[in-house]
Amino acid sequence: MDHNEHTEPRVYELGYHLVPTLAVEQIPAASGAVRGMIEQISKDIIAEELPVFIDLAYTVIKTIDHKNKRFDQAYFGWVKFEANPEGIATLEEALKKDENVLRYLVVKTIKENTFIAKKFTPAKAKAEAEETVAEEVATEAVAEEAIDKAIEELVA
Repeated sequence: MDHNEHTEPRVYELGYHLVPTLAVEQIPAASGAVRGMIEQISKDIIAEELPVFIDLAYTVIKTIDHKNKRFDQAYFGWVKFEANPEGIATLEEALKKDENVLRYLVVKTIKENTFIAKKFTPAKAKAEAEETVAEEVATEAVAEEAIDKAIEELVA
């Protein structure tokens, strides 16, 4: 193992959810606070996307003011940055203390291949999935009728 492995800067990506109880005008300040936490350990931010409102795949519980709150939606944002590995623990401690951060994930990544895809549109994706299911149901109904007719012809 190389001695510099733990001291050389690496590229990380932080994905985070902010609580959905924030007003839209509060989002820039809340995401700015997250960016500020990153800037405490890194001066090299490579790319980022400001949080957008999304439906969560499952309910997330967060303790706020000594009460468990349940959330089915959140604001999702991400930041790609370069930092020393020692700074990640500091960043995670700051994220845990921020009541606006519902959850987060920090992963090691590479600097290249940073592309910004089209905005995630859950409503459009959901509509397309529903159309596909409707088409499959219609196809199954036609196939079932054909099978029933074939069975009647064989029995007769």
